[in-house]
Parts: sequence; structure tokens; C-alpha cells
Amino acid sequence: MNTLVENILTCHGMATRQEKLDGLQWYNRARRDCRKVAKTKSLSLMKVVGVVAASSPNLGWPKNVPTAEQIIDGHTAQIDPADIDGCMAYKANRLKGYKILDGVNRYTAILKTLNGPKISAFFDNIMGGDSVTVDGHARNIAYAERVGLKSNAANIGKAEYRNIAQAYRDAAAILGIKACDLQAITWVTWRRIHGIK
Repeated sequence: MNTLVENILTCHGMATRQEKLDGLQWYNRARRDCRKVAKTKSLSLMKVVGVVAASSPNLGWPKNVPTAEQIIDGHTAQIDPADIDGCMAYKANRLKGYKILDGVNRYTAILKTLNGPKISAFFDNIMGGDSVTVDGHARNIAYAERVGLKSNAANIGKAEYRNIAQAYRDAAAILGIKACDLQAITWVTWRRIHGIK
């Protein structure tokens, strides 16, 4: 067993019963939140999840959904994505959201539009798939170290992303759970351990 797998399993071992339950439900709750937006905005769930994933970099969940709604509202009002007042998503990610809203209707086309391993996996996980969303937190858990998410150390290259994702899959296989659920459980646990809001 490699060190990354051991570190992930160690973090999982520190999870409380409630944290395990919260992690197992995290992506279901996220999908439910997106479904509410889809109903309110008269859009497909897939499009809303695509915009949520596109807008997600460097946003916590409490800010992610409202930011996606800003992008949807800006698109509806035909506002230039750069001019959406108070929008916290990066301009390039707003453009991805607009492209999805402009008529990208297939799962694979949304993944191609997102064009990034983390946001593509996040989209897939919210939609119910078992990709592994490797963000800075998942990286820190795998290395058992806490580096700032905006530091160079938190940048994850393609090969490193694959290695960390595989470590989550291997650890999940040992535990007999889905890799995305393990990632969510360890994130909930890591957040408590390190006092991350």
C-alpha cells in the first residue's frame, strides 16, 4: 500500500459517525441544491450542474451555487460575462458557464466544455458518477500536509492528479465504498480537524 492510500485511510479513520454520514450524502445534497435551481430557472439539471462545476474553482459550496445563479441570470439578461456585478467566478469560468447555457446539451459535450480534470470530476460527481474530485483539500489529505490552496504547492499537475485520484480509488476499494464518497468523507473530516469553515 502506498503512502497516499495510507494517508487517505488515516483521515477516514478519524471520521466520526456523523462525518461519515455527511460525506456519504454530500453529493446527493449538492444534486438536490442544483435541482432546486434547475426548477426555479427552468433549466435541465445537467446544465445547472455544468454551470455550478464551471464556477466552482476557489469557491466553497455556500458561495458556489449563488455564483452559478448569477451566471445563469447574467446569461438570461444577455449581460457580458465580464460585467456580471459581484460575480466571484473567474471570467474564463463564466464563459464556460455561458457556453453550457448556450446549447451544450450532451453529457460528454459539457465535460468537453469544462475541460479540466477537477471541474469535470465535480460535474460528474454531482450528477451521480464516481469520478474523483481532486481539489487542494483532497491533495492535502493524500499528502497528510496542509498547504495554502492558493500556494504553488497546491497546484496539481495532470500526472499528480491521476496518482491522487487512483489513491482515492484504491483506498475506497479497501473500504468498500465509492471513491467520490471517500473523498467527501475525508474532506468533511479534514475540515473539522483543521477548523476550516
